[in-house]
Amino acid sequence: MIFRKLCRHTITFSRRSILIVTFFIFPLIYTLFRQTKSDTLIQKEKPPLSLLFETTTSNAVLSKSELHIKLLRAKVERLASKVKSRAIVFNNKALNPNYNTHIFYYGWYGNTPVDGYYKHWNHTYLPQWEQDGKIYPKGSHSPILDIGSNFYPSLGCYSSQDPKVIEMHMKQLREAGVGVIVISWTPPNYTDSPSTILPLLFQYAKLYEIKIALHIEPYFNRNPINLIHHLHPFLSQYGNNVALYRMKKGNRHLPVFYIYDSYLTPAISWMEILTPEGAFSVRGGRMDAIFLGLLVDIQHRYHIKKSHFDGFYTYFAANSFSYGSTWKNWKTLAKFAKQNELIFIPSVGPGYEDTQVRPWNTKNIRQRRQGQYYDVAWRSAINSNVKYISITSFNEWHEGTQIEPAIPMKTSRFTYLDYEPMGSYFYLNLTKWWNEQFTKTLLKY
Repeated sequence: MIFRKLCRHTITFSRRSILIVTFFIFPLIYTLFRQTKSDTLIQKEKPPLSLLFETTTSNAVLSKSELHIKLLRAKVERLASKVKSRAIVFNNKALNPNYNTHIFYYGWYGNTPVDGYYKHWNHTYLPQWEQDGKIYPKGSHSPILDIGSNFYPSLGCYSSQDPKVIEMHMKQLREAGVGVIVISWTPPNYTDSPSTILPLLFQYAKLYEIKIALHIEPYFNRNPINLIHHLHPFLSQYGNNVALYRMKKGNRHLPVFYIYDSYLTPAISWMEILTPEGAFSVRGGRMDAIFLGLLVDIQHRYHIKKSHFDGFYTYFAANSFSYGSTWKNWKTLAKFAKQNELIFIPSVGPGYEDTQVRPWNTKNIRQRRQGQYYDVAWRSAINSNVKYISITSFNEWHEGTQIEPAIPMKTSRFTYLDYEPMGSYFYLNLTKWWNEQFTKTLLKY
């Protein structure tokens, strides 16, 4: 009797429990589950969205360029979070030069003590590409406190003609394990020609076991025919120098020339010198070399292939500025290069900021974020399974892509950016660390 009563009570309780669970508990759990899942998906897909809606105390509406910068900042943070934590321990261990790591170098700076006048440090403010109705600074900078850069160099407004400066640069690059400097080049007597400093560069490059390649700028009236004409004296003077960088092609070791803005010249014109059948072909002769074209837009792939370049590079340090400079495209470009037997050299950079020469160009600012930006660029390049990586740049101070040491500097009119709290040598040390990782990757091939 007691058992049957207990059973009836239990059955009654169970029915009530089922009703409560069915009509109240399950819907509540389902709602909470959907909300939690939705929140999780939002967090997974767009973790930095909150950054996009940061407002000032006055709740000011963000301009288009400000929103663009915040979007890019959020993207870099998201990508940086995917990079495995790098417990970097900077040390004084010497690295052998990695000749698969190249860096763009500029020898166009001048100062009063050495050259008799300032050069490039007094850069003019450039007019904007598109009129936006705003008023921007005009005229030129006035060194030594006011220079055409958002950062201030540790060596001050140095001269590229100064032997002590050149030796310091080679020493710094050697310590970072960088094997090749790609010097910005125009022929003698042209604007910014490095012809007067090349003897010193080769002297100190040899001393520090560094090699030299040329970065051919779009000098006035440049075309493939006169380019070969202008390169002839260079190769006659430095062709047998041990510091001249060479790549193996077939059974030959050839000098290397990066061609900036190569796409401005029709492919049919490049074919005249780069195909064996060309009227002015250099192939197989003493002027033969590895010619690398610049890839900016996606269609430049076909221009490079049709022109018969040996490969291509991307140069620009601003992620998403162009198709070629966009990190996520590098695997695709590496695949294209492999399929067409081309050399692909992606260009990594620590950031980009040029508003001291292009004050209207805020939309292309890429903040360094204490090395995070540089980390993602390097990791993207290494993950593309490339054999060569170029760095933009050692000392392009106007565009804020330099890894050369910088110091804090503040004047009554302007506060320069710096590498603090990481220190002046931070980006040289970070380059050394990533260069070491790249070297380890190459050894696996």
